[in-house]
Amino acid sequence: MQLCVVLLALCGVSAISAASLASEYNHFAALDDNQWMKLYWSINHNAKTISFALEAETTGWVGFGISSGSGMMKGADIVIGWVKDGKAFLTDRYADGEYMPKIDDHNDYKLISGTEENGKTILKFSRKIDTCDPRDRKIKIGTTKVIWALDYEDPQSENDMRKHRFRGSRSVLMLNSQGNSNPPDPAWSHFDILMNNYTVPARHTTYSCHVFTIPKFTKKHHIVRFDPVVQSENAGIVHHFIVMACDKDFPEHLSNDTSECTDEANMPAEVLKCRGRGVLVGAWGVGGGPFVYPDHVGSPLGLDFQGRYFVMEVHYNNPDKLAGKIDNSGVRFFYTDSLRKYDAGVLNVGASVTPWMLIPPKQKEWTTTTYCNKRCNENVSVTQKSRRIKFFSAFLHTHLAGRATWTKHVRNGVELPEIARDDNYDFNFQDIQFLNKEVHFLPGDELIHECVYNTMDRTGVTFGGEATNDEMCLNFMFYYPFIPEMSRVCGVVDLKAAINIVDKYYP
Repeated sequence: MQLCVVLLALCGVSAISAASLASEYNHFAALDDNQWMKLYWSINHNAKTISFALEAETTGWVGFGISSGSGMMKGADIVIGWVKDGKAFLTDRYADGEYMPKIDDHNDYKLISGTEENGKTILKFSRKIDTCDPRDRKIKIGTTKVIWALDYEDPQSENDMRKHRFRGSRSVLMLNSQGNSNPPDPAWSHFDILMNNYTVPARHTTYSCHVFTIPKFTKKHHIVRFDPVVQSENAGIVHHFIVMACDKDFPEHLSNDTSECTDEANMPAEVLKCRGRGVLVGAWGVGGGPFVYPDHVGSPLGLDFQGRYFVMEVHYNNPDKLAGKIDNSGVRFFYTDSLRKYDAGVLNVGASVTPWMLIPPKQKEWTTTTYCNKRCNENVSVTQKSRRIKFFSAFLHTHLAGRATWTKHVRNGVELPEIARDDNYDFNFQDIQFLNKEVHFLPGDELIHECVYNTMDRTGVTFGGEATNDEMCLNFMFYYPFIPEMSRVCGVVDLKAAINIVDKYYP
């Protein structure tokens, strides 16, 4: 019988305080909008273990699982626990379908402690990142789709358990998220760039580009953090932000200009240039949180760096075509004049957003490959070519058909360890991955960025583009030290393959 039992306070074990969990664990995610189930976790990379704490709004049983990637029960690796009469119980289980999970013959979850207090159940437990048990799920880099359930009553026994009262699922970055962020330093200043009572069109996809004037700086500063500011009632339609810093010669009369990002024919040329060739200073996707730069890195502001104007691209995903939505969402930037050692930049790797990135219909796994080769760096000056850069985080991005995406690193014809990967890509969860180790990128190195798509539900060719039903294949890679010429998209697709698709489907 794989049932763990822990005797609590009577044995001198102090009660777990819910208030202390956030400080005890490095990562946190509320698994539902009502915060009935909260997940805390920490990773020991040396021991290759992960420690969890569940905080649930119930005094009954609690379930938590690592899904197969679908967010469903079938194929999930599950634990179910409860506290009864001062004892904590935890069972290691697996699910073959939408019914009671079976007890695993090999217990790979270690119960640490558990308690009930103030109507809540708190369970602590741990496991290996890879248990080598075929009925367990290895926890991987990238998106992990977790599932949860709870009931208001304890089971009579491990085999006599009522069906859940509530359940849900959520995507998280379990191994390479930034972790819990402390409140902003009071010594930092901040400015906001927010949409101003923008009326969201009643259509599926809108990309709105707005120009903002930022504070005037008389000396160099560093952006050290940016936070999403999403209007709560619009959380379901605000999909992502991308913020570009414009050249110093950007014209003042375009301040506060609002354009449709996809209407390039009518967009002011200077706004179009900033959006396409400006310096990326902020990016956020649905499901993500604040971005805090490492202590030795900051994005430069003032003097010879960026001008006084930012262009923010906001993607509104409104599949129900809701009318009358007014939005004031945007980004808050924190900055300081206590300069960090290095200036940060962002290299955009992948396929340029053009119709020449084509994906045939009825494909279960179609891979698009893009190459960031030596020619992408031809415009980098001779002095800058000798500089080494280090990547420290990555923001992977596709649209609805995307299922997996990764970036390979090649040096002198030899493939090095991958820089970033997500095998369970979720369009509705796009957070920035923090690399466990900074990656050196030397002059002459090359990058290969790939995306896997599923178009089984589509009858026509999918084109590269900005509409939600179009596709993208990109990785916004944060690095230091900053090199201005490395701000544009680096990557080319196989045009021969694209022409073959055109010939087949448009004879």
